[in-house]
Amino acid sequence: MEAKTVAVGFAAIVASSLATGPAAVAQDILPPNAKPGECYAKVRIPAEYNSVYERVLLKAESQRVQKVPAEYETLEQRVMVQEASFEYIPVPPQYDYVEERVMIAPAKVVKKIIPAEIETVEEKVLVSPARVEWKPGRGAFEKIDEATGEIMCRVEIPAEYKTITRTIVLEPERVVDEQVEATYETVRKRVVVQPASVERRAIPAVYETREIRRLVQPERTEVEVVPAEFDTVERRVLIADERQDWREILCETNTTEDAIFGIQTALKEKGYDPGEIDGKMGSKTLSAVRDFQVSQGLPTGGLTLSTVSALGVRL
Repeated sequence: MEAKTVAVGFAAIVASSLATGPAAVAQDILPPNAKPGECYAKVRIPAEYNSVYERVLLKAESQRVQKVPAEYETLEQRVMVQEASFEYIPVPPQYDYVEERVMIAPAKVVKKIIPAEIETVEEKVLVSPARVEWKPGRGAFEKIDEATGEIMCRVEIPAEYKTITRTIVLEPERVVDEQVEATYETVRKRVVVQPASVERRAIPAVYETREIRRLVQPERTEVEVVPAEFDTVERRVLIADERQDWREILCETNTTEDAIFGIQTALKEKGYDPGEIDGKMGSKTLSAVRDFQVSQGLPTGGLTLSTVSALGVRL
């Protein structure tokens, strides 16, 4: 059933390119050097064009006349606005500060109490001496039988000590004489360094800079040559007319459903709708193949091997 479906699809491709029927095909020149298992169909090969670039004149050379305005320069001139004079300015007195050391309290002897020096020490006191006592013990068995007694062990009890704290006077309190030095303070005093006076100060003349506009170059007319403008245009030149020729195609003898499945998948990835991806060459798949061939400038009229290669499908 699957082989029959593939055969029907490819029969439609062959029928689209061989509309004149088998009798007409026999009268044409068949493909040369065809091998067993290969299928060929006469397909339509689109016309071939070549791009030719030409330099086209857009605008001829011309002249542009324009007026150049006059040029001026600005000169600066220094003019006296006020003559030199004198003024009298009172100068205030100048003061300075001097430092002087003044005794506030004289030297003296004072009594100072030196507190006693005390130290706290810890001492261990024996509370209970070491001793040896009998204590019940445990062995592999509590009792061997009813005649045996409890297990007793001789245990050494260590001595017990207690730590007590007591205070020791290292040096008793005493009174000593201490010499206190005299206390001084630095005092700042304001003194006159220079008395008030009057100063005669010269006032310099005042000048002002004025701008003068002077003609450097009069107004003139200039003629500017505007170069011609060119552009490069592309023109398509026909180098081969549209024609029909034999090309190897896929048919029921040299393809499988896996190959059709790969072609449908590649068409869908490139934006062409092959219909349901089922490994069967239906009308939607045929239409998608033709749309792809036209957009890529490939031969149309059959599922040529060049179309399969352009789709990136490996057979």
